[in-house]
Amino acid sequence: MAKYRHAALIDAESATTAATKTLDLDMTEKISRLSVEFKGTNNGSTPTAHPSKMVSKIELVDGSDVLFSMSATQAEAFNVFDMGNVLYLEENYIDNNCTVTMPCLNFGRYLWDPQLALDPTKFDNLQLKVTHNRASGGSAPDAATLSVFLDTFDEKAISPIGFLQSKEVYSYSLTSSAIETTEVPTDMPLRKLVIQSLADGKQPFEQYNKVKLEENSGQKVIINDIKTSDLLKFMPGNDYFESFFRGSFSTSADDYYTRPTYDNKVVPCAFLADGGFFLTTAPTGPTVPCDATSATEGDYRVCGKSPHGALNIQFGDQDDINDWYDVTKLKALTLKLTAGSSVGSSSTCSVLVQQLRRY
Repeated sequence: MAKYRHAALIDAESATTAATKTLDLDMTEKISRLSVEFKGTNNGSTPTAHPSKMVSKIELVDGSDVLFSMSATQAEAFNVFDMGNVLYLEENYIDNNCTVTMPCLNFGRYLWDPQLALDPTKFDNLQLKVTHNRASGGSAPDAATLSVFLDTFDEKAISPIGFLQSKEVYSYSLTSSAIETTEVPTDMPLRKLVIQSLADGKQPFEQYNKVKLEENSGQKVIINDIKTSDLLKFMPGNDYFESFFRGSFSTSADDYYTRPTYDNKVVPCAFLADGGFFLTTAPTGPTVPCDATSATEGDYRVCGKSPHGALNIQFGDQDDINDWYDVTKLKALTLKLTAGSSVGSSSTCSVLVQQLRRY
């Protein structure tokens, strides 16, 4: 008997026209993971933005109740923190090649977690909404497709106690050197608190420079105004990870977009027999400036931290439900973020949480 099942909710449906696709999840099978694949076909070889920008929002809702809400960029960051990397990456910026983002929604601590999974029968009108625009990422794609895949429990009977609810809870415009205060939700135990800001040419500490987290109006300080650059060095769950991008390089430098944004190291790899030498200057933030001694195509391997400008603040043993931060006992949990002295133009900062939502 098959214990598990892999299903396509939709498979390579045309998504060339920008829209919000709404899908009903009217099923009885419990869902361990949901994956959204958006594939654009490049119409040129000049990068315009990271492929994840093609999907501006992924929402899972039950009427007005929001169970998941993030951009693909934010969801990819969570995937790196939850799984060590993304399911699939195709940072391809070559004309007529496909550029792909494939973020997934993890409802358990790992795939096939029997304790934590999404049970559609617990909701009245469960819907997935994917907002997309193929022109917003890659190299000016002129065609696109959307697929949604489900990893569900089949013959294996489970009784999950709840699921991981992940979403953005606050977003604001950054002002250089300003301090922003926000109240973190305390209605459910916290597994992760993630801060994210992405701006061309900026590393995360240049966007949100210091982090302070305190309980009950300062009665206890959990993170005492520590620099983001230091938190990225020692905070658990902010490990180095790899990413790759493919481009068509010329003798004029272009910026290529990648997932790591902090302490990036890059290694080029040509795959044309007559390829010229690759050139690059030190990468800063989400972009790598690249050119070559003559026109050529190739790959770059990038190793770094902070996917899409995100900092992971994780609480306790991530596999032990009882070890997570039980903020339900608090009157308030306050986050104070001090911006860098010169933030990116018209940039924003987001606060995201991953909570234990019980049935």
